Amino acid sequence: MKKILITLISTIGIAGLLFAGAANKNCPTSGKAINADKTANIGVCCKNCAGKATKALEAGGKKAKAFLKKVAADNKDGDTVNKNCPISGKAVKTTVTVGFCCGNCLGKFTGKK
Repeated sequence: MKKILITLISTIGIAGLLFAGAANKNCPTSGKAINADKTANIGVCCKNCAGKATKALEAGGKKAKAFLKKVAADNKDGDTVNKNCPISGKAVKTTVTVGFCCGNCLGKFTGKK
């Protein structure tokens, strides 16, 4: 029984690594399915803020666009990672990956078309 449990936990962990990626399933700009090659990182200060960022991105529509606009405002140098957490305002310590459907939508966020 112990061997089965260990195997199950290992399988779930490996599956989690394989499917880990963007925090969102649909493009926050267009609402279309994301392209795994079109991603950008958003900096956050902690796991709690990462969860809030993920919820905002998953919500899509106006909420996701407003969140991305706030992130982009803190990204003056064209780097894809903002300097301060868009939720708490604290220094960035980790990132959340955001998926986009195409280069145009990604370019709208990063400022690079």
